[in-house]
Amino acid sequence: MNDKELIEKILLDDDTAFELLIKKYESLVFNTCYRLLKNRADSEDLSQDVFIEVYRSLIHLRNIDNMSGWLFKISYSKCISFLRKKNPAKASPNSDFEVSINQLEKNLRLTERDTPERRLERKEASFMLFKNIDLLPENQKTALLLHKFEGHSHKEICEIMKLSQASVESLIYRAKVTLRKSLITYFENN
Repeated sequence: MNDKELIEKILLDDDTAFELLIKKYESLVFNTCYRLLKNRADSEDLSQDVFIEVYRSLIHLRNIDNMSGWLFKISYSKCISFLRKKNPAKASPNSDFEVSINQLEKNLRLTERDTPERRLERKEASFMLFKNIDLLPENQKTALLLHKFEGHSHKEICEIMKLSQASVESLIYRAKVTLRKSLITYFENN
């Protein structure tokens, strides 16, 4: 069942359809919350809050084709509000995203010729990549992660971040240039 059919059924008070929507998007919502909050219990609680907000606001959804972008926006907003209430200092732009290296490792396909040294090198490279991503300005980091790790198109990122296409492209480009410089410097020195 596609998103449009699910939404139509949810709007007709079909609880089963809402459960299907939750199952389809729960990992996206949880991962977004976890990257921002870095706390499993808080992420689980806020994920539930996100889906409550989705249920209440579904009637106002204009672009059914961008459900994941809409969910990301709600998740992001709820997390930032939570961080501001809990500790205003933690809501600063540089504290937002942290991606688990273990999860990245699971996504890597290991070959038969893979040695412990190569795995360690990849793990170190991944760690340095995400450490440097965390140092990017907030808007560059958000655009880059939405594009490269969440798989959103430039157009979707424009809608999520409420920016022009040129701005999004520029943010992603500047993020890549900054990362390239910092990673080249790191690997040349090591």
